[in-house]
Amino acid sequence: MEGAKVYIQDAKSGWNRATVEGALGGGRYTVRPEAWEEDDGAVQEKTIEVDASNMEGGMLPFQNANMPDNGFPDMTTLDHLHEPALLHNLRRRFFAQACSYTYTADIVIAMNPYRWFPQLYTEEKRKEYLVFDRSKLEPHVYATSSAAYAGLQETKTNQTVLVSGESGAGKTETVKILMGHLAFVASSD
Repeated sequence: MEGAKVYIQDAKSGWNRATVEGALGGGRYTVRPEAWEEDDGAVQEKTIEVDASNMEGGMLPFQNANMPDNGFPDMTTLDHLHEPALLHNLRRRFFAQACSYTYTADIVIAMNPYRWFPQLYTEEKRKEYLVFDRSKLEPHVYATSSAAYAGLQETKTNQTVLVSGESGAGKTETVKILMGHLAFVASSD
């Protein structure tokens, strides 16, 4: 286990990246915490002891290897699917700028950047999602509206789009973007 890249629980940020220095037995490990990518590479010099005995399997959750600089666009492609890996991927995509959307299979997860990214909502971007081939396009809420419209056309039955989130998460803006794209798709028909 020595040298393994893992996550450790952290009171400040929920989870932190770390490298295992050694196994002490009984689910206890010595680890060297690592800074997040956006923290300008500040390295922790101290080694700490953590107890994973109460965690699932009595082990620390592993990091995903070879994560791209802007994270994985679809989280179903992660080797390790657990809370810290999902949060790390979303964090990496968010801090990579202009990557506020991430897929989890057919679900689009949107993180509110609390500012507008005009390059995500151009006329060209709207047109890209008219011909819905999700596998060749970056994650976007336009994929959801295109899928809903395609479902209407193919099945002739009502479609539902669920937009969920906490207060201030951007649900209203997301619905406006969805409805605008639905109107655009319908008018292009």
